[in-house]
Amino acid sequence: MITLLGSLLGFGTSFLPEVLNYFKAGQEHKHNLERMKVEMDLMTKRNELQLNIMDKQAEIKETEGLYKHDSIDAGWFINGLRGSVRPVITYVFFALFVAIKVTALIALMDAGNDLGRSLSLIWDDATSGLFAAIISFWFGGRAVGKYMKVKP
Repeated sequence: MITLLGSLLGFGTSFLPEVLNYFKAGQEHKHNLERMKVEMDLMTKRNELQLNIMDKQAEIKETEGLYKHDSIDAGWFINGLRGSVRPVITYVFFALFVAIKVTALIALMDAGNDLGRSLSLIWDDATSGLFAAIISFWFGGRAVGKYMKVKP
């Protein structure tokens, strides 16, 4: 009986290394799969960083191109004219805006409205939106752009 039990035990334990190798291989595959996932995440982050770097380089080149174009010397008159286009257009449109609003205020006051009611009528949602857009453009455009790119 002991002989039979010893034979069965010896025969059964001969498969033990194969069973252990099977579990060991499963652990190695699981480890390799986790390592591949980490490598994929790392590659994704590297690609995002590379795209951000390329985007910043493109912004730098664009800005350099604009400054280079603005520094072309075409004589004092042309340089002055070229430099005055945006400010003159801005001042003209602002003066037009003020003239329209003042005219509307005078017309409303002549129609019998008091100053408070007249001002609330001419300073409507469209005017508030326009005012906010202009102030944001002149004073907050770059700051908002940087903030939006930093925050995903």
